Amino acid sequence: MKTIWAQKARIGSTDYYIAKMELEELVNSVGLAIELPEWKDMTPDEKMQREPDLNRVVNEICPYFIEDPDRFFGSLIIDIYSGYENMRFDPISKYVKDDVNFTYEVAMEDAGFLALPGKERLIALDGQHRLLAMKLCLKGNSAISAAMLGNKKMTPQMMALEPHPELADEEISVIFVEGKDALKIRKIFNKVNKYARQTGRGQNIITADDDIFAIISRRLFSKGQILEKIGKNELVNWSSNTLSQRSKQLTTVSALYTIAETLAKDRGWTSKTMPDNEDEINEVYEENVEFWKALLEGMDMYKKYLELTKEDKPVSQLRDDNLLMKPVTHMALAHVAYYAKQKGIGWSTVVDKLNKVKWSMDNSLWFNILVVPAKKKKVITGKESIKAAGLVISYMVMGERMNEDEVADVREIIRNATNDEKDELPPIID
Repeated sequence: MKTIWAQKARIGSTDYYIAKMELEELVNSVGLAIELPEWKDMTPDEKMQREPDLNRVVNEICPYFIEDPDRFFGSLIIDIYSGYENMRFDPISKYVKDDVNFTYEVAMEDAGFLALPGKERLIALDGQHRLLAMKLCLKGNSAISAAMLGNKKMTPQMMALEPHPELADEEISVIFVEGKDALKIRKIFNKVNKYARQTGRGQNIITADDDIFAIISRRLFSKGQILEKIGKNELVNWSSNTLSQRSKQLTTVSALYTIAETLAKDRGWTSKTMPDNEDEINEVYEENVEFWKALLEGMDMYKKYLELTKEDKPVSQLRDDNLLMKPVTHMALAHVAYYAKQKGIGWSTVVDKLNKVKWSMDNSLWFNILVVPAKKKKVITGKESIKAAGLVISYMVMGERMNEDEVADVREIIRNATNDEKDELPPIID
């Protein structure tokens, strides 16, 4: 029998209990729906939740829970799948004989001891990925069951999981709900997930302190840095991934993040691990500063943009037909900067040539590469399209330094965009 200090509560028609459990007790007491013997035979209407994503647990959640000293999880919602009738809740008021303040008396009616006889079946209704991560972090790969794997094989990352017994005493908050009504349980799962809106990419970048690319991105537009606001005008939109036609901002924090990733792609960094070499971090940050400094000081379009922004004038006319005012182009130019570095070509030298490129959205060169050639032209934002655009632009400004395979790749991009095998490469700019 387990006895847990808990608080009883009610919302709508549902009684529930708020409590905490030590991690070891939690993972030994609470299972996953997928591990129920009857799971395979359940119809879609009977299953209360989706199957867990084991790869996401192993590659994303486990490293966070093991490595981050500031780790934190929200409450797990535990479905008392069976045995609810054997549970008992004793309010503390039963054991207090002396007169107490009325305020305390009311509170004691809802606070007390939840007794779990040991025959109940507890299932993670919401938070199964967190529960699974905690189980694997505590016990290592021995906790991976056949039910979790399904028809998949153990990956090297799964095999590398080692037990961390030091996590056994971590305290996890839980919410117990009765599970005798399957329809009600499914409804709770659905609504908890439906109304729990995830934070957007921009918000994640703004708040992430363990993601090196987010840190670099934020620093670029902090006070005193290359993209700091001019007067009252922000140069970077950090609340949205897009810029409206009337926006006075130059780019987005999402674009800054992608640019930082691109410029550092030979470093082996990921968003999930923080590099520990401060000198290397500063070196990459300075590469990002130089990327923007050369563009802002070397390209006529950006000089005009900065001039209008300093005067607090609209920039919508600049944005109307020029790809240089689109974040997607900024990301493509990061690939150009990366290629230039690989070739040993100075970025400022490349920018001088970029100033001679025709950046109009009506330029057919960009059709199906950066622009959808419809009546109302829109930019193409796919990751592969951005990379392809970067390669085409690179050819235009340093094609004489490309090898045969790189030139062949550019030719294929052009011909796929035009759907014409006869289309030739764009001219190389002197």
